[in-house]
Amino acid sequence: MRLKTFLTILLWNATLLGGAALAPAAAEAQARPMIEHIEPTAGPPGTRVRIVGRGFTRAYQVLFNEAAVAPSEVLPERITVVVPTAGRTGRWVLSNGADAVESEVFRVTAPEPAPTITAVEPSLAAPGVEVTLRGEHFAPRPTDNVVRIGALPMVVRRADPTSLVVVVPDGATSGTVTVRTLGGEGRSTAELTVSARLGIAALVPPAAVPGSRVILRGSGFSGTPSTVRVTVASRPVRVLRVTATEVEVQLPVDAQTGTVAVEVPGAGRYETAQSLVVGPAPTIREVVPPQGPTGGRVTLRGTNFGSDATRVSVTLGGTAVGVVSVAPNELVVTVPPGASSGRIAVTANGIGPVETPADFVVLQPVTIGRVEPRAGDVGDRVTLTGTGFSATLTENTVALGTVPARVLSASPTELVVEVPEGRSGAWYVTVAGNGTFHTPSPFMVTQRPRVTAMEPPQGIPGTRVTLRGTHFPPDRALVSVQLNGQEVAIESFAQDALVVVVPRNAQTGRFQVIARLQGTGATPTEFVVLQPVTLRAVEPPAGPVGTAVTLRGEGFEPDPARLRLRLGTLVLRPTRASTTEVVFTVPRGARDGTVTLESPGRQTVDSPQPFRVTLAPVLQAVTPPRASAGQRITLRGRNFGAVVADVGVTIGPVACPVAAVTPTTIECAVPPEAATGVVTVRVANAGETRSRAPLTIAPVRGP
Repeated sequence: MRLKTFLTILLWNATLLGGAALAPAAAEAQARPMIEHIEPTAGPPGTRVRIVGRGFTRAYQVLFNEAAVAPSEVLPERITVVVPTAGRTGRWVLSNGADAVESEVFRVTAPEPAPTITAVEPSLAAPGVEVTLRGEHFAPRPTDNVVRIGALPMVVRRADPTSLVVVVPDGATSGTVTVRTLGGEGRSTAELTVSARLGIAALVPPAAVPGSRVILRGSGFSGTPSTVRVTVASRPVRVLRVTATEVEVQLPVDAQTGTVAVEVPGAGRYETAQSLVVGPAPTIREVVPPQGPTGGRVTLRGTNFGSDATRVSVTLGGTAVGVVSVAPNELVVTVPPGASSGRIAVTANGIGPVETPADFVVLQPVTIGRVEPRAGDVGDRVTLTGTGFSATLTENTVALGTVPARVLSASPTELVVEVPEGRSGAWYVTVAGNGTFHTPSPFMVTQRPRVTAMEPPQGIPGTRVTLRGTHFPPDRALVSVQLNGQEVAIESFAQDALVVVVPRNAQTGRFQVIARLQGTGATPTEFVVLQPVTLRAVEPPAGPVGTAVTLRGEGFEPDPARLRLRLGTLVLRPTRASTTEVVFTVPRGARDGTVTLESPGRQTVDSPQPFRVTLAPVLQAVTPPRASAGQRITLRGRNFGAVVADVGVTIGPVACPVAAVTPTTIECAVPPEAATGVVTVRVANAGETRSRAPLTIAPVRGP
């Protein structure tokens, strides 16, 4: 057989060379290879065979049973080939046309059966996790099994005829698994579900106290608290909650700093490179002082602050605060420019923030921007508006010149004081720990007119009324009289008595004697204007239950007991009555109807239009609760209507122009003159409502 093979090789080379024989010198120039053995020595068609020896080059062709076979690998000491499909038992031959080297006999066996996959364990796994394929007819050598999930190859770690251990590759998606061997290809009956790769992206918080809860955020989490295992510093911790992206754990009371590891069934194990810092939380026992201006130093006394300033962060109302010095039990900081009052929060060594139990009050410089009124009598109330005042009444000291004045109320931007006995002078305000300020212009202390008697107490228009009293001005040109805001003609004048004439269309009310540079005095009681019974107006013409409705006209009976008042068929009891006004409150169960006023011996009158019972507005929220001049605020509630002209808004006494109205919202811009106060909403013919808490007007900061 060897002779036949050698002659075949000579014939084949002769054909290639056009019949020319290979020169002996060329044959001798090529070093002769040597075959030591083959691996394996038997196998079915398709078996990968290694020819082991030395001196191998591509100058030698590989033959099997005289048929050329293209090698898949040629190395100096190894050639890898595959048994042809129609191969039969024979030898492997290396030939260069002039020389041939034979191997031992390779026995071609019957083809192996195709592999079958009966189970994939586990059926859920993440990339990088080992999965076991169970079945039959797997190749015993790992490299003889080609395993894929979808189009991606899977690395085979271990193999035997009934099981393969493979690794889920990165980028894999759920799908069936295929195994290809020399015997054919097998496919799993069920899909392998590929979950996200297990990983921890963040620890929230990155530092914690023993016994606290920590959230592991990442991917590839699955299972239940009883199946997921988490360790901190190699010690197991309790798992509280598991989602696809979070695992919440509770640290034990004796937890220590260390790396965090998580093990998830079907996803493997992941351990963080960074440690979770576990230590005691800082505590704040005392803040000295509890208030101060910007730039001032504040000392926080407590525990667990550490000693490294770079590992301590402090905020005041959310604004970063500069740290001056750090000691384990004391922390010194500086109030930053632009800071506002709020809680001081400390984070030490990554643990926190821990807040002070009370707000630190940032004091603004003491200033007085407005005095209202600018003149007044002893005992009058004066409002000083400015900055830097203390909300604690006793911390504000006020004087008019050198005379102390009683402080009636205090806020950071407003003081209400009482004019003391003394001379005119500047207002002086001293705030504890924040300095002193005085007004540049003096406050004029005056003696306002005092009306002690009114003769007669009632009458019709044109009646002469004598107003007696004291401190009337000596000059007629310095005095004027009004009745309910209506100018009243003065018929005669003296320093202790004025004679005035009740004007046409006058209404019951108090006479006011107005003295320029002195102030205003009013009669101790109202002057009753008697007029024929005429019902001119119902104000408002509509309103909700509880609305105070005023009937205006002339000649009304001033004794409520002698009045009979009806709304439709419902009899009402007036709450107040005079000759020009009758006031009643819309009761529950009232319906739209004509208002009728009756009294013995007097004309019965009906309202020209029915009174409508409406729904009262309700103010539920003011957002934001703190605003500056020019800033738009939104009032939320119900029953506001939809007409801007019907809605009025005030902040304290100051009107806030309404920009937009819906039945449930009102928008307006804070006017420059507004001060902190309760927000009032008035809806035409529906009533008014007020905010539960005042709207805080913040001072506008300079550039």
